[in-house]
Amino acid sequence: MNKFKKLCNVDGIQVLDTRSCDEFLEGFVPNSININFEGPFDHFLTQVFPAKDQKFLLITDSENNQAVIDYLIKLEYTHIVGVLEGGIETWKSKEMVASLSTITAREFNKKSVQGHIVDVRTGKEFKSGHIDNAMNIPLTDLINFGSMLRKDDQQLYIYCQSGYRSTVALSILSAKGFKNICNIQGGYKALKIEEKENQ
Repeated sequence: MNKFKKLCNVDGIQVLDTRSCDEFLEGFVPNSININFEGPFDHFLTQVFPAKDQKFLLITDSENNQAVIDYLIKLEYTHIVGVLEGGIETWKSKEMVASLSTITAREFNKKSVQGHIVDVRTGKEFKSGHIDNAMNIPLTDLINFGSMLRKDDQQLYIYCQSGYRSTVALSILSAKGFKNICNIQGGYKALKIEEKENQ
């Protein structure tokens, strides 16, 4: 644990948390990036970390430890410098965790939104339909070119199609120092269902 904590602060080493989106949002090691192993993991891993020599510290569901390591090696990410034994519970026993807020589609639709709405889907997905007043910053742009977003006191509501990409986006924004960020659970799918039910 102490060694893991020291390595967290070493330049060039990234904490990669492969737990589920919901588990990650509830509590995570500060500055870690979440890419859920139970999903299109390889697709988004290669988008977020195109350099195969990226050094990783891993936090996984303990039963997935070896599977995650084996898969990373298969994808040619061989610079795994450590795994947090006992997972996030080990960290929680000695250190503070960060967390991010989340809101259901129903709660979102009920409130008068004060802040910015960010759609992290592709431009093509955005053109086919989006939430009123949303700005489109595809996840790849958020990773590669930083972001057009300012760190002001305005709340940022982030959504994608179903919730996977938005959690990746929230973890990136959190690592960049954004504080007032909130995930819309279930993404655009849930928002459209909610909209239909209220017509």
